[in-house]
Amino acid sequence: MLIFLLARIMHTMLYRLDGFQTGTPLMLGQLLATAAEAVMALPAVIWFSKRRENPAAALGAGASRAVSTAYALYFTVIAGVTVALFAEFLQTKFSDTVMPGVAAAILCASAAYCAWGGIEGLGRAATVVFWLFVGMFVLMAAVSEGSFEPLNLLPFSEGDGGRTAGYLTESLSSAWWIPMLCALGHHLKSGAAKAAYGYLIMKFAIVETLLLLITLVLWRYVGVLGYPILALGAYAKSDFIQRFDAINMLVWAINCVLVLGVYVMIGSGAFKKPKPGAVFAAAAAAAFGWWQYKRGVKFDEPWYICFKLCGIILLGIILPLTALALLGRKKENAL
Repeated sequence: MLIFLLARIMHTMLYRLDGFQTGTPLMLGQLLATAAEAVMALPAVIWFSKRRENPAAALGAGASRAVSTAYALYFTVIAGVTVALFAEFLQTKFSDTVMPGVAAAILCASAAYCAWGGIEGLGRAATVVFWLFVGMFVLMAAVSEGSFEPLNLLPFSEGDGGRTAGYLTESLSSAWWIPMLCALGHHLKSGAAKAAYGYLIMKFAIVETLLLLITLVLWRYVGVLGYPILALGAYAKSDFIQRFDAINMLVWAINCVLVLGVYVMIGSGAFKKPKPGAVFAAAAAAAFGWWQYKRGVKFDEPWYICFKLCGIILLGIILPLTALALLGRKKENAL
């Protein structure tokens, strides 16, 4: 659950709101997206309530290998774009102190090391990183110098339908935790329902709280910095900490390493020897990420949104549905 949540938090950290006007359509879009994700995750949840193996195993050895390769390619692309977006963030906000290429190389090397350690180490680290994020988030909200302005919470207007639909589509495209559940679900010791729906509840609470804070405190100022969590930190000051940039970067970097480590570990599943495969997958993600960074990747590029949605539908919904159908047919033949 926490691995899924940290992947979504990383997505939120890198999310840009350049033209922010009101949070009402975004909050509504997040509500609709969460409800849709709860339905979309049902095939994978039902599968893991019956079996403790990846849905691809029901297709046979040859097809299972092909699906593992598809998972590897899918999450290598997501890892690469994450690296590119993080490098772009560093170039935009810390160009005088950080070299994006060096930072991206260090991130990918660290991710390969994390993936080498396996899922248990990643899961244990996720607990620590999650509470670091919660502590940072609560502290920034508590010491924010901005005032809460209820009038910023504008009612839903006629022109907000397009914004809601756009954010709904973008939010649904970030639901790659569903194919991630299919790829990692065999590691679960209990049912997938706790991981899936526990994640959805916590994700909804965190994202909606962030959107509410942005609306009430920051409003259009968030468009100046572009990154909502960074903007929230810019308003936060205390007697001991005058700027939260360093704390933001510490948590962002640690979380990025862990999330990339999960993507790389899934990417290594396409190799017969996963540990050397993790090194190759990390190198592939770094190379693809650097290429995307140099070409100027954007957060909401149509090809990337379509790519993510296709992977979610094929690897996260159709695959477990097919596996369930094959499982049901085997039971009928056995009878």
